[in-house]
Amino acid sequence: MDKLILGLLMMQRLTIYELRVIIKRYFQSMCSDSIGGIRAAVNKLLNAQMVTYSEFVERSVNKKQYSITDKGREEFAAWAQSPANIALPKNMELGKFLLMGFVPAEKRLQLINEMITRLETTLSEFAAMESAINWADAKTKALIEWGKDDEYREGVFSVTGNRDIEQVTNDISEYQALCIRYEIDMLEFQIAWFKKLKTKLEGSKDE
Repeated sequence: MDKLILGLLMMQRLTIYELRVIIKRYFQSMCSDSIGGIRAAVNKLLNAQMVTYSEFVERSVNKKQYSITDKGREEFAAWAQSPANIALPKNMELGKFLLMGFVPAEKRLQLINEMITRLETTLSEFAAMESAINWADAKTKALIEWGKDDEYREGVFSVTGNRDIEQVTNDISEYQALCIRYEIDMLEFQIAWFKKLKTKLEGSKDE
């Protein structure tokens, strides 16, 4: 989670609550959105001097707004530029399927049906997200934020190696959109795969 938080803080300064809102909306398939987990990751980054914070008062409430440091940018750049090992997802829930042979035969089809339903629900959520996001507005917001924040704009330039801020925002938005599309394609594959298995199990049941 700490690297994801660094990536979010590459975009803008955020409070713990704002980090949670973003993670809950867009990254639940990657990590937990629990406040405790986010706070623990932020404290880890603070101790490593990869993030810092400033305090402010909003509606009589003291708040902390976190931002990435140069050391954090270096750590993020090293991580982002290393190959992604997405071929080996560490999903403990897959263990239930791995060991389904221990489940009574009459219960297996019910479990497969429930898996398909959950996958279809998640697919609907990602499809709605893909339709709802206005990438033009997101890019405009980033341009405005970086336009008035010299430190953040220079930090983005240092990591991307590109001083064309419009091209940078285009590149960031493109890969965010591709990540959502990847999730949708994977979910569609999983649904089709489990539906095929369901048909096979139903056929075995009739024999």
